[in-house]
Amino acid sequence: MSPLWKVVLSLTLFAAWRSQVEFRTMTSRRPLDCAQRCPCSGESYLHQHYPYRHAQAPAPMHAKAGHFAEAPPGADTVIGSDGKASSQLLLAREAGVRAAAGRGSNFIVSPLSIHAALALVAAGARGETLQELLGFLGAASLDELHGAPAMELVGKLDGLTQTSFACGVWVGLGQVLQPEFMATAASRYAATAETVDFVSDPEKARRRVNDFVANATNKLIRDVLPLGSVDPSTVVVLANALYFKGTWAQPFDRSATFTAPFHTPDGTVVRVPFMTTGRLDFKQQVAVYPGFRALKLPYNNDGDHRVRPQAAFYMLLLLPDRDRDVVTLSLADLYDKAAATPEFIKSHTPAAQVPVGRFMVPKFKFTFEFEASDDMQKLGVKRAFGGGDFSGMVSGGNGLFISGVYHKATIEVDELGTVAAAATAVVMSQSGSLPRPPVDFVADRPFLFAIVEEMTSTVLFLGHVVNPLDE
Repeated sequence: MSPLWKVVLSLTLFAAWRSQVEFRTMTSRRPLDCAQRCPCSGESYLHQHYPYRHAQAPAPMHAKAGHFAEAPPGADTVIGSDGKASSQLLLAREAGVRAAAGRGSNFIVSPLSIHAALALVAAGARGETLQELLGFLGAASLDELHGAPAMELVGKLDGLTQTSFACGVWVGLGQVLQPEFMATAASRYAATAETVDFVSDPEKARRRVNDFVANATNKLIRDVLPLGSVDPSTVVVLANALYFKGTWAQPFDRSATFTAPFHTPDGTVVRVPFMTTGRLDFKQQVAVYPGFRALKLPYNNDGDHRVRPQAAFYMLLLLPDRDRDVVTLSLADLYDKAAATPEFIKSHTPAAQVPVGRFMVPKFKFTFEFEASDDMQKLGVKRAFGGGDFSGMVSGGNGLFISGVYHKATIEVDELGTVAAAATAVVMSQSGSLPRPPVDFVADRPFLFAIVEEMTSTVLFLGHVVNPLDE
């Protein structure tokens, strides 16, 4: 070996040794107390002793309203992986980009919850109103919509260890739900029905819906319907609640959590608790793409490891790269990519484990809520908001319109795993191979995240973090 190559080899080995020493020093820091390690107030959802299965939806008030009758199964067609852009991701993009603008706020929605709520609305629509909703939901027919893998996943959620899903329909006194709609709601969503008095006591009806959602999410989602969202003109409210509690397949070392800087969009630097493994020689599912890098964090999944599980959940983090303290790709750019390309999340989920150098993921906990009517109309759903044909939902439903689409979601991520919940309520009213070098994944700046079911590529939750300390 020539003298020159000996010098190069020596410098390379020295650089590698120094990097490991710096990482050992960083990950061996210990906080003085819990307040330093976890500055956010309140007890962690994951530290509470909830059973994995949660409270069932409250029973209907009136025996005649009970569970719906059964409906025949529909066709099996994939939604979101057939070349069609997901309107739920487009909707999330609209709200997410707004939330990220300026100083930015943390953001989370559940595309699956929104999709399921609007799919049930579509089951009661007819004519051009139905066609607009089907176009928004990415399906050619109701059979295709309700038979898609995402909807089949909805049917499984309440039987899995990590998840539950509850759905309800509240109809005004004197209104009659159509038998076909009742059958679809029962067979596809296990929905319960309840008769309420919107005319005489709309506030009591609103509280009934909010109580249903709170019970189905272990009280994580309260008041999905805000004051004034229900009034005497309300005819039907449809709502669902999604709950997720997953533990990491490869947990973080709680004793290794340390405080370090996080760079917010406006240039402010805040010190937040970062999770790491506390080990020097380890691998993670990380991949580097032009302008950003991705991290896949699998959760423990149901069932015997010798058989195929019913569902496989993981968290995906998409972290824009930074060149000389300048972020090369914005959160809006990542939302555009995810919303415009149906396979984006699936094709940018790392498959292989690679050696990792510095590894830092912040803890975070926050709630986000928004009303989606304006964004849906911007994306092409018009008739449903202006006196559409919902004669398939209730007798005399021609002339009903959607007066509000309310969504609320919450998430907490720590060393043990993730707890997340979401609810959507729709109010209907009457009108007149080579060795790879170590890859750093240091999420010390705004990033996107998603909770995904791997077998169907269904996105349960999607959001971003601009400041892990904000709740």
